[in-house]
Amino acid sequence: MAENDELSKLAERQQRVLQQLAALKQDLLSLRTELKINKPAAASSVSPQKTKGQLKAEPINLINLQDFVINASPEHVPYSLLALKNLWKDRLNLQVECFTHSTVPKLSDEAVNFQKAISSTSEAIASQLPVIKVTLIWKNVGTYTEMITSPTSYVPICGEVNILRYLSRCGPSEYNYELLQNVVEVDSILDACYLLINKQNIKQRQQILRTLGAKLGKTIGFGGEDVSMCDIAFTSAVKQVQRTVGKDINPNMAKCIARVATVVGM
Repeated sequence: MAENDELSKLAERQQRVLQQLAALKQDLLSLRTELKINKPAAASSVSPQKTKGQLKAEPINLINLQDFVINASPEHVPYSLLALKNLWKDRLNLQVECFTHSTVPKLSDEAVNFQKAISSTSEAIASQLPVIKVTLIWKNVGTYTEMITSPTSYVPICGEVNILRYLSRCGPSEYNYELLQNVVEVDSILDACYLLINKQNIKQRQQILRTLGAKLGKTIGFGGEDVSMCDIAFTSAVKQVQRTVGKDINPNMAKCIARVATVVGM
């Protein structure tokens, strides 16, 4: 008798659980139907990614403009810094001060010329602009240029391309590649530029250069008519490794590099 009572109670509990599950299922179905109805309205409130021509010059967020240090090898000059300084000259003052670490007995001619170019500025214009102060230290860090944003925690951002990504977010909005429609493709090109600098094997560099050449195709630049972050990263990377892959640079890649050099002084 007691056993039958237990079975009866168990059956009742199971029935209640089944009823609760059925009610929950109905709630989920109702919620899914509601979401399907509201989906177009919700999607319309999200700003779509834009093309370069549609990006607007928004006020620069001064909170992002912290000072930082870059350690770079004089054998691997971070040309993208000079490119950004010139590209942003009417919007943001990238103020660079250079020092030489004791591990570097003498700067290369390339580094000396770069230092002169990046240290010069038009005071009349620069004094009216928001400022990012950069301390560039020539140091034997090899190909792994590093940026330190917090000296106390010392968590570096490694690689010139990744520094370029960081600065793209901090700088003028019209140059922030993450707002573009083809952001995934841009990131893949930037990754390839990073590998072009940091791969020491010549055959690997040649393969990466061919991949970049295929992505560029016959266009004037990776970003079309406007000089893009990809064009800057590509030009800087090629200038650093041209001793090993110079003969593999096709005519259209050479045109792209020459255009970047003319427009942003690299």
